[in-house]
Amino acid sequence: MKQKKSKLSQLILFASIALLFSCGSKKQASHYSVQDEISEKLAEYKAGGWQMQGSSRTLRGVLSSVIERLNENPDLVEVTGTANNFAVISNGKEAAAANASNRYAATATRLVKGTIDSDAQLSQTLGTERDNLYAAYSSTVERLIRGDLKEAYTLVRNRQNGKMDCEIHYLIDEVKAQTSREAAIKKALDNVDIDQKYADKIREHVNKRPDIE
Repeated sequence: MKQKKSKLSQLILFASIALLFSCGSKKQASHYSVQDEISEKLAEYKAGGWQMQGSSRTLRGVLSSVIERLNENPDLVEVTGTANNFAVISNGKEAAAANASNRYAATATRLVKGTIDSDAQLSQTLGTERDNLYAAYSSTVERLIRGDLKEAYTLVRNRQNGKMDCEIHYLIDEVKAQTSREAAIKKALDNVDIDQKYADKIREHVNKRPDIE
């Protein structure tokens, strides 16, 4: 009888210890705050030699504001554009905006491409026009989304050859971006001979928000 009680006591003790550690780890995880995230980013940028350009605010303050805006507005997404080895800031910013627009357009086009390629009948109907459709859609999205990019902050670092690299973080309102994607697919479909039901199916997937990597 005493042996059974002893085993029961041991089980209760182990369960209590496990619960204690579990609560402790959850408590520790909950302590990871926005400021912790910002501190990690600041350390990462410092290690990479990055400095903020074109703002009188501190980088910590800017990061805090950007994260707050993203948390408050689910329609906002962050897109990063990069440019390397340039001598003039304006040229770097132009190249970074083009890079961000290109990345967004490429991701949006993959959604449309996946829709068409996964539907044998739709793919066969389009035939050789598929590539023309993809190219027309991608180039128009890239052009239109450029106007939807809102610069959040710019990072610059110096290279050993005297030139610079930049990394610009933009915010895009996906409500406005959807309008740009819809206009792009309309233009692309205008040049393709396709039944309305297939055009509508493609448009459905254009309305899905691209998951920008």
